[in-house]
Amino acid sequence: MLHSVSWVSHLPLVVFCGLMTFNPAAKADTVAVTDIVRAQCLSCHQMDRNRVGPPFREIAQRYAHGPAQEAQAYLQRQIQQGSRGNWGAIPMPAQNRINAEQAQAIAAWLLSLANSSTKETS
Repeated sequence: MLHSVSWVSHLPLVVFCGLMTFNPAAKADTVAVTDIVRAQCLSCHQMDRNRVGPPFREIAQRYAHGPAQEAQAYLQRQIQQGSRGNWGAIPMPAQNRINAEQAQAIAAWLLSLANSSTKETS
């Protein structure tokens, strides 16, 4: 096994998905976000730990203090176009397989983590 991830590390994602079950349209979008995050993001990012890139929760906390729409638009651009120098020497490559709608959904999910305080325990 390359690495083990505690189920607790996915708790905010699970809770977010659970909350969306009350809105069927949002539920479909959340399932798509969950699939994209698993397929595209978890190879470099974790919920609470540094990996290649910063933890999801740190990203959320850094950008949650500004206007929500601006923060979401900024994160959407960073996801699609990539970034360099914002979190250290390792650049984030552009995520060409993620379209604008998907990037927007991921950005919204990231920002929803800002007030979550669940930490991973290994």
